[in-house]
Amino acid sequence: MINRTPVVITSVKPLQGHEGTIVTLKGSGFAPHIRNNCVVIGGMGACARAEPNSTDTTLKVRIGPVAQLTQGDLLMWPGTGADLHTETITFGKTSLRFSETAVFRNGAPVASAKINFKLTKASPNTYAAAFEKTVAGSRVRLGGLEHGSAMRARFPKDLSLKRQATVDICLVLKEPTLAIDFSADISGGGGDAEETLRVIAESIIANANLVGEKVFADVARSDQTGELELYVTKPYLENGMFIVRFNSGSR
Repeated sequence: MINRTPVVITSVKPLQGHEGTIVTLKGSGFAPHIRNNCVVIGGMGACARAEPNSTDTTLKVRIGPVAQLTQGDLLMWPGTGADLHTETITFGKTSLRFSETAVFRNGAPVASAKINFKLTKASPNTYAAAFEKTVAGSRVRLGGLEHGSAMRARFPKDLSLKRQATVDICLVLKEPTLAIDFSADISGGGGDAEETLRVIAESIIANANLVGEKVFADVARSDQTGELELYVTKPYLENGMFIVRFNSGSR
């Protein structure tokens, strides 16, 4: 059932941090199922996952991967979500096996904490996408939205993933607001970076479809720089955030 109760955030502590920092939100209207609380922090610089023992008036969140030092507001909403476990998606020889996935849609208006939260340290092997109003046309397939707005994440042309065993994704697309937040084990493929990005793209599409959302994603290589590029979009995209972090070893 959709939660229509507006969220009110009365306090946030601390007001700065990095990946792993626990941040406590006080207020009302938080979703009783903690993984249905979507929180973005530092001016949409990182996701923050809800921690156990949270309540509808006290929400503890752990900051996720940080691609770059940013500062800005904390935004959150209680969403209608889907939790997936042990789901596997394969592209070519590479597979992702999810250890945690949550897909969020607005169950109430997005709430602002009206603070200036500072992200103080970047995480290793973490990449952030930029919002672009015009994408690469025929270079990618985006469900007929190839010439519209998209999130574009760029990766080095020599990106090596041979020792990268897991990936974290935080994707927020507005408006209306949709978020996909997952962790997954990477297997097979021998560390092929392009194939890994393509299975990530397929996973984004599949997880959005679970809640009836049309999201499109594709991978291309820049003709100018040779960089790998991962594009994500949806109809009526106005803004968003997209963070990808590769990890070595098991979480």
